[in-house]
Amino acid sequence: MKRLLLPLALGATLFHGAALSATPLWTQALPDYSQTYDERRDPAQDLAAAATKAQLEGKKVLLLVGGEWCSWCQEMNHFLDREPDLASQLKQTFVVVKVNVSKENKNEPFLKRYPEYLGVPHFYVLDAQGKLLESFNTGLLEQGKSYDETKFGKFVAFFQPKTTPG
Repeated sequence: MKRLLLPLALGATLFHGAALSATPLWTQALPDYSQTYDERRDPAQDLAAAATKAQLEGKKVLLLVGGEWCSWCQEMNHFLDREPDLASQLKQTFVVVKVNVSKENKNEPFLKRYPEYLGVPHFYVLDAQGKLLESFNTGLLEQGKSYDETKFGKFVAFFQPKTTPG
């Protein structure tokens, strides 16, 4: 009986800790501005830092507009945690900036420079200089109660740097 209790207790602790983790696995090695939707962050400063990083790394910037309250935003985190290859492709293509929208802070002054969005999560794809390339409704990536791996993969692949033959 004692042999069973330790593994059960350890397993329950690990599961409970993972369930309560505020930071999704796919974002853990990324900068703070990629970790969570935080109403205290300044998205203009975050974008400036992300654009610098994108220029150095040859990537685009992905503004991921949403909130910790948003079930589809949380599902996107779970989806990317379950799809590590896709999450890796996303991180190789984009510098991700999570922009909070909530009752506490709608970040209207920052977001008014971009086209209006209908719901969250919403993607704004920017080049490394911060110029808007695409405003994208993530509802197009949904399938059932989650996201479609093929559709999401095609979205990421569309923005990957193009290699020239030579």
